[in-house]
Amino acid sequence: MSDLKYTRIIATLGPASQEEQQIRDLIRAGADCFRLNFSHGDGPSMEPYLQKIRKVSKEEGKHIPVLADIQGPKLRVGQMAEGVELRDGSMFTITNRNVEGSEKEVHSPYDKLSQDLKPGHRVLLADGSIELTVEAIEKQDVLCRVVHGGALSSNKGMNLPDTEVSASTLTDKDRTDLNFVGKSDIDLVAISFVRRPEDIQDARKALGGSRIPVLAKLERPEALNQLNEILEEADGVMVARGDLGVEIEFERVPFVQKQILQRASVRGKWAIVATEMLRSMVDHSRPTRAEVTDVANAVLDGADCVMLSEETAMGKHPSIAIQAMMRILKAADSADAVDRERFEADIISFAAGAAGAAVSAAERLGARAIVVLAGSNVTALLLSKWRSRVPILALSGGESTLRRLNVLRGVIPVKIENHAGMEEQIRHADARLIEEKWASPGDTIVIAGAIPLGEGKETNSIRFHRVRSVT
Repeated sequence: MSDLKYTRIIATLGPASQEEQQIRDLIRAGADCFRLNFSHGDGPSMEPYLQKIRKVSKEEGKHIPVLADIQGPKLRVGQMAEGVELRDGSMFTITNRNVEGSEKEVHSPYDKLSQDLKPGHRVLLADGSIELTVEAIEKQDVLCRVVHGGALSSNKGMNLPDTEVSASTLTDKDRTDLNFVGKSDIDLVAISFVRRPEDIQDARKALGGSRIPVLAKLERPEALNQLNEILEEADGVMVARGDLGVEIEFERVPFVQKQILQRASVRGKWAIVATEMLRSMVDHSRPTRAEVTDVANAVLDGADCVMLSEETAMGKHPSIAIQAMMRILKAADSADAVDRERFEADIISFAAGAAGAAVSAAERLGARAIVVLAGSNVTALLLSKWRSRVPILALSGGESTLRRLNVLRGVIPVKIENHAGMEEQIRHADARLIEEKWASPGDTIVIAGAIPLGEGKETNSIRFHRVRSVT
């Protein structure tokens, strides 16, 4: 399995990738998961895309999960007149009054802006390309001095890096979208602008009784101050470097990324790196050398998945971007000369102990694979965190489980019959290994599982096995 891609690729759907054939092309190019961006629609408007993904995935024989990305309280300016340019040193007012934007003032729909901001705070507009400093507050008006000017157009984003925003992390739209997600068969959900562990708790309540994994998008400085607590509450994290790179000093982003990925790994949590990974490929057919290095470093830092946004949603070459990402990931995954961070669980459980023992035994024995028996999904997650070069076959009879397994690093989901016994599962694993030429009869594999099967126990058993021909 030397050519196996261990790190997974999440592709965002959009105008350039919303038709069935485009989705098929992305799957064939190497996409492992699709992201639906709820910033551009609600549940009912996303339903057709979800159905297309399900249809094409089934036809392609793939277990492709869907990630719902919830919008969150994105702060924006209102409507601007054409051709507005803010000049260095000039005064500029942001107000809750309903005004047409000009070089003097602009409307903001966020009604608590004048309460949250204080003199001396920075206001960043248009992804940080424009910087303002608050000089005074007059009722609904925030009077600012332009430090670094530039062109400002309608609905551009607004970041407040020095300010604790009092708006709820979940907007009314978010709650409605989460209610839809909780009743759908979407596989994962990401919550934007998470600041505290309570935000994840609120999201779970909005999802109703759904047990869908919840990921925290880390974009605000407050989240970094409570990172450990958020990791305890969330099923995983996404390093959303777009807003994060505006909210904190840009030179800190690479080191913050390493810190987040390392802490997620030791806690056995999903870890995704997103934003501008191959940004140049929105227009071009080849990535820059800097982008290649960035993606490779995300892999070496411990990312389970890397995510493409505009590259696949609206770029000129969506499938080529996936192919380029595939080449980089395979090279990074197989880089023998690089010392990798090794996972050492800071949780005490049978599953964590079994995962560590299985990886150690597999590497010492030169095993061709680690096989995880059905019902041991937590162990599959923990095994993936060890970042071993030994592939992991995770068996399951549940389609939703198989899809979620597909976004774990180095994990190959394998469908079996529901309620299959242990010997039947091992025979199935043997057959699949031989069929795919991943192993030959007589090769060693390591098996991990919860015995007795089907009783909801933690993984408590490791077995050594030689692959047998299935007649």
